[in-house]
Parts: sequence; C-alpha cells; structure tokens
Amino acid sequence: MQLYKPNKPKGTKRRDSIISGFLSSLEKNGFSKTSMTGIAQEADIAPSHVFYYFNSKEDILTEVFKHQCDVIVEGMAALKQHDFAAKINYLCDFFYTENKSVNHLSTGVMYEAIGASVTDPSLAAHKSELDRCCIELLSVVFSHNQIDEDACMERAEILYAVIAGSKLNGFFRPDIDLAHGKDLFIKTAYLLAHNNRSDHPTSD
Repeated sequence: MQLYKPNKPKGTKRRDSIISGFLSSLEKNGFSKTSMTGIAQEADIAPSHVFYYFNSKEDILTEVFKHQCDVIVEGMAALKQHDFAAKINYLCDFFYTENKSVNHLSTGVMYEAIGASVTDPSLAAHKSELDRCCIELLSVVFSHNQIDEDACMERAEILYAVIAGSKLNGFFRPDIDLAHGKDLFIKTAYLLAHNNRSDHPTSD
C-alpha cells in the first residue's frame, strides 16, 4: 500500500532555491552588494523567476528574518520542560554553539535585518515581536525561586540583553568568541537567579 504524501505548495522548491541563492550572495558580498541578478546567478535561475516570487532583495530578507525569528522562538519554548540548571545548559547549547540554525550564517542575516529595521516598518514590527517573545520565554528561567512575575520579566530582559550583546560582540570582534559569550551568559544568569529584587536599589 502506498502512503499518501501531501505535496508542498507549488513553487516551494524554486522559492527555496532563491532564498539559498540570497543567503549565498549575502555571505559572499554583504547585503548592500547583493542584487536580484546576483541572487539569480547563485540560485542558477533566470532573474525573471526571482522577481516572480519577490519584488526586491528586501522582501527576501524579510522572509528569511521572519523564518529565523520563528526558529528562535520555537527553540526557546522548550525551556519550560527543564529545571534552572538544565534551562541554562539548554540556552548555552542553543545560542553559543556552532548550531547553524541559530548561529553562523543566520546570525549575519539577523544583523542585516535588524539594521534594515531602522527604516523598514515591517522588519521593525517583526524585531519588536521577537524581542517580546524572547523576553517572555526567558522569564521562565527564573520562575523556580518564588520570584514574582515582574521580577522574572525584569531579569529576563537583562538576560536577553546579555545574549544579544554577547552574540553581537562575538560576530563583529575576532578577539571574542562564542565561548566568551557563553561564560558571560552563565555568570549573569546565576547572579540574577540568586539575587532578590529587593537587593537592588530602584532608579526613581
């Protein structure tokens, strides 16, 4: 008996080829020097086919960015299944290893998109939603120690800033690698977990 296998939407294969061509061109040339013609060359298809699916390279960047946001949010959703130490280990593996789905080339894509989001309202909206989701998901890291919800969110925002900052430094500074970022992240997480909100003065 032959099992029924649902088909992917028409054009998915070519669309994936275009995105692969875009990523290849981006890695070689950077976003500013990436063109629709260059993307077509990398994808080994005619430029007209690229324009059939996307109006511009900015549209391709937006789609890749949206997909990467989904990868990050879906990956972080697994945090709820672990205790504190396991959550920290999971996040270290997720953000500070050579995991291509979250690090490596995709990190460059994220920074290109974040830079473009300054003037692109669509990208800015996706970036804002990514930040909100990540901070909310990170708040469960601190939910083990009778910390109230506001304090959990406050710590999550700090931890998210550490992740974002250490990843940024690791990408742009050759003297700082993923191991340095991982060490900084672990120290910050444990400091935040073992300090009560009342220990810190408010900035009134």
